[in-house]
Amino acid sequence: MKMKTLLSVILLLNGTLFGQEIDFGKLNNYVKKAMRDYKMPGLAIGVVQNGDIVYQQGYGVTKTGNEQRVSTNAMFGIASLSKAFTAASIGMLVEEGKLKWDDKVTKHLPDWKLNDPLVTNMMTIEDLLCHRSGLKTFDGDLLWYGSNYSRKEIITRISHLPLSYEYRNGFGYQNIMYITAGEVIEKAAGMSWDKFVDTRILSPLGMTQTVSSITKYKENTKIAYPHLKGVTQELINYDNSGATAALNSNLVDMLTWTMFWLNKGVHHGDTLLKASTVEKIFNLETPLNVSGFDKRNGTHFKGYGLGWFLMDYNGKKIVHHGGGLPGYITKVALVPEENMGIVILTNDMSSICTALMYKTFDMAFNPKLNRDWSKEFSGYGKMSDSLSLVKKEKQNAARKTDTQPSALLENYTGTYTDDYYGKATVTLEGKGKKAKLKLVLEPAKELFTATCDHWQDDTFVFKFNDEFLPRGFANYKVENGKVTGFTIDLPNPDFHFSNLDFVKE
Repeated sequence: MKMKTLLSVILLLNGTLFGQEIDFGKLNNYVKKAMRDYKMPGLAIGVVQNGDIVYQQGYGVTKTGNEQRVSTNAMFGIASLSKAFTAASIGMLVEEGKLKWDDKVTKHLPDWKLNDPLVTNMMTIEDLLCHRSGLKTFDGDLLWYGSNYSRKEIITRISHLPLSYEYRNGFGYQNIMYITAGEVIEKAAGMSWDKFVDTRILSPLGMTQTVSSITKYKENTKIAYPHLKGVTQELINYDNSGATAALNSNLVDMLTWTMFWLNKGVHHGDTLLKASTVEKIFNLETPLNVSGFDKRNGTHFKGYGLGWFLMDYNGKKIVHHGGGLPGYITKVALVPEENMGIVILTNDMSSICTALMYKTFDMAFNPKLNRDWSKEFSGYGKMSDSLSLVKKEKQNAARKTDTQPSALLENYTGTYTDDYYGKATVTLEGKGKKAKLKLVLEPAKELFTATCDHWQDDTFVFKFNDEFLPRGFANYKVENGKVTGFTIDLPNPDFHFSNLDFVKE
């Protein structure tokens, strides 16, 4: 065997042939280009290879109109990246014998239930973490988003929402099941999910800046504020999301977190999580369809493990997860066989994290490929915005402008209740021709308050205080001049207002 060939074999066996080939000068220039493509306020990105941080850099600003640059210590809401912390916490409790993966949820939370009693009795701890409950993707998220409900009330109220598919026979990305897992952790460990994560994960790893609440930010904390299309937004407290989305972190801490997983649960010689447990968490539990887009990229399988998405790319197994809250999108991606990881944190909403993930993988594993992922993905975003505008214009054109409400405005006022969500109030503001209905969804009134204008018949159009959501329509039910209830038509990919059916008290 020739010496050059022998060297290549050795490098391949060590998993470093491609991992050392990233041109970080080119990556830096590409990130800057992507920032321009997306008009991104701020971003932080880091790469880990073979136990070392080989690249970490902040870009842009923490707040539009502010000169403070994004540093590697700037804090972002990491949203669903919190799920991996929850999966690790459950794994630790399993190792201690305080839980079993196949324990029934009701063993630890006897009063917990879903809408179907059979599923309630079958749901296991493992089921909570891999999105196969029978609830649709994002079902129940209105219970925690901006609401005053506690974690316990959130997981109690979900029982009013019917299941949409057969238990373990589909995929529905489920934040409420992760909040439930957090309550299981509290019951088994004798401490809250927040305290468990802090004492068992954050402190031992030295992730001293990561917190489970924005109320823990200090006066000198460098905050990357959330943005929507470049417009700075106020911070929202997501404490009640707990084990599904409550954590806030920065690039420095998240790179430490990435190395912890790549080192199979060991940190500085201390085993915090057994390698077998890491393997369990990275094992595919719920399969996902491989789209045409994925197939064209050479992906053969996709699925979900326990707190992580799984797929293959460039012949490598990729363990990854994204996080999203209004104003934040984040991503962590691991390539265990190459001992490589990527962390990307942003303070606006776009697909730039996914674009940069693919681009970094290409630079590492297929440097001759010169695909412009940023241009592709940003193009999809512009197309989506265009389609939304066309839809709005069609609604405007189809509006019946010569109709009147079938009851007096004061008859629409009152208190309404949805068994699943809670109360809404409708009041009348102003007098005479200037009078308008004011709609408030009481559990999240700071976000869900709106003045309503008559649209057509017994439908009123409104725009909630929440800048994240588009306009919506309140469709009132009127029988013999009596208003009996209303539903909300507010299509968006994240929060299912169609699940609500308010009845007048």
